[in-house]
Amino acid sequence: MLDIVKRNPLAVAIAVLMHVAILGFMVVGVDWLEKPKQSRLVVDVVKAKVIDQSKVLAQAEKLKQADLKKKAEQKKEEKRLADLKRKQAEEKKRLASLEKKRKAEQQKLAKAEAKRKAEEKKRKEAEARRIAQEKKRKAEEARRAAEAEKKRKAEEARRAAEAEKKRKAEAERKRREAELRAAMEAEASAREIDRFTAMIRQEITRNWIRPAGIGEGLKCSLRVRLAPGGTVITADVIQSSGNGAFDRSAVAAVYKADPLPVPSGALFESSFRDNKFIFDPDN
Repeated sequence: MLDIVKRNPLAVAIAVLMHVAILGFMVVGVDWLEKPKQSRLVVDVVKAKVIDQSKVLAQAEKLKQADLKKKAEQKKEEKRLADLKRKQAEEKKRLASLEKKRKAEQQKLAKAEAKRKAEEKKRKEAEARRIAQEKKRKAEEARRAAEAEKKRKAEEARRAAEAEKKRKAEAERKRREAELRAAMEAEASAREIDRFTAMIRQEITRNWIRPAGIGEGLKCSLRVRLAPGGTVITADVIQSSGNGAFDRSAVAAVYKADPLPVPSGALFESSFRDNKFIFDPDN
């Protein structure tokens, strides 16, 4: 019922007015059957009838205007709703377009990121290969350097060993030469010492005079100190023969043979400055 009123307010208003008018006519008709009343009352009834019809028309007009206004407002609302719906559709379309663009941009960014990551991965792999190759190259260089250093040290060791061997051989050669030279010098010195010692003994024996009553077989040990050139400084008996006369004759013979034959230089200093020998005139 309310829906009908809302959909057709003007028709409902007219129907209501018609019912009111019929009801009014029925009331007026009933009044005509009754006895006539005073003129004041009749005038009042006529006036009431006019006033009611005017109000009904006014009310009808008011309802019509209200209906028109309501329809206008309804159209305006419908237009607003239509505009709102259109704007919502446009906004939806715009949002859909933005979402599409966003997704497209997101896909583009995702592709760019994927490409960047792929390039980064490729770059890292290339860098890893380069580092591995560089490491391998350095390892190879280190190995070659180590081998070269090993060979160099081995060559140095070989050369050092050869040099040491040569040095030792040279030292041994020099030592042998020195020993040989020393032996030769010692032999020569020994020969010189023996020669000069024999000459000294001969010279002392030649100047010795056998004391009377002295037999053969006596001998004594003498110590004779000489100056360069053979000059006798002292002559002493260091081991007696047991015969004083023989010992004195031996010392006398030394002084009588002065100067004794001696070598010069180092040989004199080492072997003849202080002589110890056995005087044995029988040998």
